[in-house]
Amino acid sequence: MVADQVATATASAVMQAMQVEQKSYDVPLKPGYREHIHSPEGVLGLAEHSLLMNLLNRMQDDGHDVSGAAAEFTTMVSYIVAVSKCLNDIRSHAQYITKNTAAF
Repeated sequence: MVADQVATATASAVMQAMQVEQKSYDVPLKPGYREHIHSPEGVLGLAEHSLLMNLLNRMQDDGHDVSGAAAEFTTMVSYIVAVSKCLNDIRSHAQYITKNTAAF
């Protein structure tokens, strides 16, 4: 009797563990998305909405430790945004210089 209860409880626990391990994550590529993310606006948009970060968040919610991957992704996006701001500053300064040197 006790052996049957233990076997039933063990089988139930194994089945639950197998369901967690068999979880599937789908993040398909939508038409035109590749071209979009290969543009400056698309890359900067990853700071606000990212399929990869959404996937990592879903995996974390399901009990997976994705903190290393999330930290790397956040660092890369932060770097890209900072470089973009620097390039915009350089562009703005170059326009100012060009405008003021044309007056001479």
